[in-house]
Amino acid sequence: MNVDLPRLGDAVAIARVAQDAGVFTTEELKVVQEMVDAYFNPEPRDDHTFVVFRNGDPNAIAGFACYGPTPLAQGIWDLYWICVDRAQQANGYGGVLLREIENRVRAQKGRAVYLETSSSSDYQRARDFYQRNGYECVARLSDFYALGEDKIVYRKVLQRD
Repeated sequence: MNVDLPRLGDAVAIARVAQDAGVFTTEELKVVQEMVDAYFNPEPRDDHTFVVFRNGDPNAIAGFACYGPTPLAQGIWDLYWICVDRAQQANGYGGVLLREIENRVRAQKGRAVYLETSSSSDYQRARDFYQRNGYECVARLSDFYALGEDKIVYRKVLQRD
């Protein structure tokens, strides 16, 4: 099992994994593609990083995650995306990606990782995953994404000052 930074040729595979997950909207998939494009062709304001999980095949991606420092917040990082190929879910690969990000954030003196997700039933497995991995719900914003669809914010404290 191998987590590393993506290579230029991985952009298509990242987009495929996101699309095949079956939970992201067309608009969300566009954002994933924009962030991948910005990762490979960064402008000065682009400070997010992707990591990919390769399950034995150096040319195939089983999952990816994208994270970056939170602007104007000392030692706080955001997890923007984490996604594992649908056929390879429930094998621990998401946890491997999450631990890799947490270790990288700790190495950068990060204090905590925040993430947001939807309250819709499509994201129940994601919410369960975050909670199993030590993330606590710290906020819920009602009717954020749509009427009846809240934004849920999770946090994991990595180190205290």
